[in-house]
Amino acid sequence: MRHRVVGKLLDSFIYLDKLVAMSAKENGRISPKGRTATEAARNRTRRSDEYREARSEYEAIRELRKRNWIAAHIRERRYELDLTQKEVAERAGTSHSFISKVEGGDHMPTIPVLKRILAVLDEELLIGIERQVPDEEPERELAPAPELAAA
Repeated sequence: MRHRVVGKLLDSFIYLDKLVAMSAKENGRISPKGRTATEAARNRTRRSDEYREARSEYEAIRELRKRNWIAAHIRERRYELDLTQKEVAERAGTSHSFISKVEGGDHMPTIPVLKRILAVLDEELLIGIERQVPDEEPERELAPAPELAAA
């Protein structure tokens, strides 16, 4: 008895699966499986202002990364945390215009200021040293950036 019930249940799932697949084809709708990632992203962009904004922001960050990796990282992390430049500036003890210049790739902050900015973004600045050894993988060391005395 139980096998017959399981068999009927399985048959109904198969029927529903075929029915849904057939009706999608008959109605001319394209299933998400048949779309490229670009087409799917384009459709999401049309439907959602929030998605459109995020896509635009990440495109700008990718372009910035080509010129200034640190600026791109700070901008991306701030965006992920949903913080404004003004909020980061206030918490880091600097000005909004300074954060704007840093994120624009137009200015490189000093190590103490960069440490404060990264602390606001829940990150820590590390200093790395790499030594090239012929015919071997490079040797790398990382350590937290030291505290520097104010000049």
